[in-house]
Parts: sequence; structure tokens; C-alpha cells
Amino acid sequence: MINRSTQRWWHDRQWTIGICLAMLIANLGLFRGSPVWASELVALLQYDRAAIASGEVWRFITGNLVHWSPEHFALDVGVFLIVGCLYEPIVRRGYPWLMMAAALVVGGSLFLFQPDLATYRGLSGVDSGQFAAALGIESLIAWREKRRWLWVGPAAAIFLAKIVFECGTGQMFFGTEALGDIGLPVPLAHVAGIASVSVLVAICLLTKSIERKSESHESLHGDVALWRW
Repeated sequence: MINRSTQRWWHDRQWTIGICLAMLIANLGLFRGSPVWASELVALLQYDRAAIASGEVWRFITGNLVHWSPEHFALDVGVFLIVGCLYEPIVRRGYPWLMMAAALVVGGSLFLFQPDLATYRGLSGVDSGQFAAALGIESLIAWREKRRWLWVGPAAAIFLAKIVFECGTGQMFFGTEALGDIGLPVPLAHVAGIASVSVLVAICLLTKSIERKSESHESLHGDVALWRW
């Protein structure tokens, strides 16, 4: 029998775990010995510019869910799982909306601003948006707990350096291409993921700050609660 604390742990991370399980099914075709239908499913879900132009609009979102290789899958989904398990309990109901917005904006940005890109797979754009949200949460907490800037500051600096480096060079900042076939870097996807989440979160924080303006008592808990939609 599962105790209440375990049930609560799973419940607070249900979207992260559920999305990871869905991606595992969607990417079965990447693994040796998988059935034919699994490989066909990966192709059906990938971002494909020509197919989207023909009306297969689901690919705007599902292109973020499929990958080029098991290594690519493990890298992207591993990051998503770790960050999601840490921060979904804070964002709560807003979490799936943040991820959906990031996925949609990534696909839409590639279609609008990178017409030479025929196909795309990968969750790195959504991962970038997810990490931007995590940095926002940590920054809110750090305003009250100054010592947290000792790791929030360097993390933010490295993240910014990564984005600038990839946009400037078109290469992977951490050299992850050495892990295997993870496709060509698409910096626009990372920027789009960050921008979408940042705008959505800014709107949420502004709205809730206005709602709380008349309250005189503020606390660390109250600051972080602004993220709980």
C-alpha cells in the first residue's frame, strides 16, 4: 500500500512524469528491435515543414517530443525529468501551460523564422524554457535568502553564456554532439522556448502582484506562491 507522502510526491509531479512516459512511447522507434509502427510514429510526429504546410499542424508541438537517437532522447528527457521533478510542485497548475506554450512557440518560430529547416526533433527548446522558469523561481527566493545568489548567479551566467555561444557559433556549448547523433543545433528553438516561458511568467507575476498590492504582509512563501497558478 502506498503511503500518503508517496502519493503526494507522485501527484505533485504528475505532468513531468506523464510527459516523460508519453515521450518514451513516442520514441520507441529509436531503439533496436522496436516494431515497424514505432519508427513510423517517430516520423509522423517530427517537425516537418512540408507536412505542416499541408495541414499536419500537430507537428508544431509533437516535433518537440521525438528525437534522433537514444542518446538524444536520454539527454533531453533526462534534463526535463530532473528540472520538472524539482520545480513542477512550485508552479503547480501552471506547469503544463508553460510547457505547452514553449512547445508551440518553438514549433511556430521554426516555421516562421527558419524556412530552410525541413525537419526538426528534440525537447531542448522546451528544456531551455523550463530552465528559465527554474532560474526565475530561484531568483525570487534569492531576494530573501541572499546566500542563494552564490549558485543562482553562476547558473544564470552559464545559461546566458550557453545561449549566446550557440547563437553566435551554431555549435553545442557543452560539446554534447560527441555523445552520438543528437542532430544539428538549432539555437532559435532554445531562444523561442526561453522567450515564451518568460513572457507567460511575466504576465502571471504582474497579474498576481497587482492582486496582492493591497496586502501589507509579504513573505518568502508569498513571493514563491506567485508562481502557483
